Amino acid sequence: MNSARVIKFVFGLVGVLMLIGAGLLYQNTTKFIASASRAQGEVIDLLRVESSRRNSSDTWRPMVHFKLPSGEIIEFTPSSSSSPPAYDKGEIVEVFFNPADPKDARLNGFFDLWGGAAIVGGLGAVFLAFAIGMHFLLSDEASAKRRRPR
Repeated sequence: MNSARVIKFVFGLVGVLMLIGAGLLYQNTTKFIASASRAQGEVIDLLRVESSRRNSSDTWRPMVHFKLPSGEIIEFTPSSSSSPPAYDKGEIVEVFFNPADPKDARLNGFFDLWGGAAIVGGLGAVFLAFAIGMHFLLSDEASAKRRRPR
């Protein structure tokens, strides 16, 4: 097996696995939303996430609190961050939370809910497209070599 075929196989496999992972992330989020309760929350602070790379800007995560129907106040910080900050201090936001575990909460925003699936799926599509492109390129080269007179 030549190196081009190995690369094609690896890129194709990684692409398919990433698309499967994106599907699982999508399914997980869909199930979470279907069983979640909603609340109105407020951004109470912006937490700076220092970049580990040199010459890269820091990112910001909102700290959010919301009130449960019981009156208990829950604070959480989403795992995603952005630069510039996606939210302002004092901004009112919609929160999805797990009624059985209210600290399991997510902001109702595209990236907060679907960002993981979109990124993994997009990268998987690029890897798979590269593998498919290589497949057609290699098969065209092979057929051209077979057609050349000797």
